[in-house]
Amino acid sequence: MAFYRSQHTTRGIRATHLFGIPGVVLSLPLLVARPRAGLPLFAMSWALQVAGHVVFEKNRPALTQGFWTYQLCGLAFWCEEAAELLRGQGLGGPARPTP
Repeated sequence: MAFYRSQHTTRGIRATHLFGIPGVVLSLPLLVARPRAGLPLFAMSWALQVAGHVVFEKNRPALTQGFWTYQLCGLAFWCEEAAELLRGQGLGGPARPTP
């Protein structure tokens, strides 16, 4: 998680992933059940996340370092971010340090 967090430090990248990650997850069953809805959602969700890396972090997505490993890290990171939002902590400040 430390490497993943180091690649996701700005509010902008966190915001793009806050919407992009659930979009990818939601698109997966839609790809099978309703491909005309699932495919655009899948593509737009990935495009949003990649654009976040280009615009806000100026780096490549972490999944280029290990696709499956960082897919799971991304989901865990999203859960942490969503929990912070629910606690009213927002997307402010740098990502939490990892011990």
